[in-house]
Amino acid sequence: MNKIIKTLVFISSLAFGQQAFAAACSDEPITDTSTCHAIPDTYTITLYEMGLCNDISEQSSTVPDIVTSCQTAFLNSTGSTVNVENNVTGSLSGGTSSRPDDNTYSYGFIKVDAKMIMQNQSTFSEARNDGNVGVGTTCWTNGLPFGGGITTTCGNEVDANPQNMVADITGLGCSAEGGQDDFYCRYESDPEGLDSTYAWLVDANGNASTSPNYSEDAGDVKYLIGIAKFNEPKTVNTASTGMQAQFVVTRALSVGFSDGNVVNYGLNEFKVLTEITTD
Repeated sequence: MNKIIKTLVFISSLAFGQQAFAAACSDEPITDTSTCHAIPDTYTITLYEMGLCNDISEQSSTVPDIVTSCQTAFLNSTGSTVNVENNVTGSLSGGTSSRPDDNTYSYGFIKVDAKMIMQNQSTFSEARNDGNVGVGTTCWTNGLPFGGGITTTCGNEVDANPQNMVADITGLGCSAEGGQDDFYCRYESDPEGLDSTYAWLVDANGNASTSPNYSEDAGDVKYLIGIAKFNEPKTVNTASTGMQAQFVVTRALSVGFSDGNVVNYGLNEFKVLTEITTD
């Protein structure tokens, strides 16, 4: 495998496969009045590392040892900014690409920053409000962080001014059942048949997070490690030419409604997919 072509990753963030998913929002103008999912206008992540693995204990809350269990295919210690566009592929910036050893791999992994950025503007079939003073058929991200209050402003389309919504992923929303908690989650039996995904939040030293804060301090959340258990193992051999990469955000934007008419934006799933090319 001479090159890394792209990264095939299904990226979103908080509500994963074993959760009950809301339906897709209607085409714009959106007619829904119950929470639905859609594609955000922009979605930005910082990618540090990705590759292929074997010997992963995905049912354990213990953070996987990527150094001993995985082969790194892309590495950027300072992070590569990835502006995600649905079904659009492109090269990763900076960093180094390397060829995993010939082998058949059961898992793929990525390591990303636990801070993600989204921006969006939507048109609705009827006037909505933002829970403050704005009313109109257009709503947009107003710059408030995810979890920091109503993230939208509503009004006339001509007045729309979308700002970045920053999301610090400091908890994964799992119950304590089966060893899962806010810092380790299992997302299995995906309704679309995608690979089962397992996620760990770790601190700047790579240790399991213990505090629901985003910072580089010990114990705080700094990185998210996502590992996919392939439905079909991936083989790297002499015919392999690359590790294909595409970022897909079909369900990444949550459009929430409260009191019948108040719109609030949020984040959805995180899934990881990987393909090895032979062309």
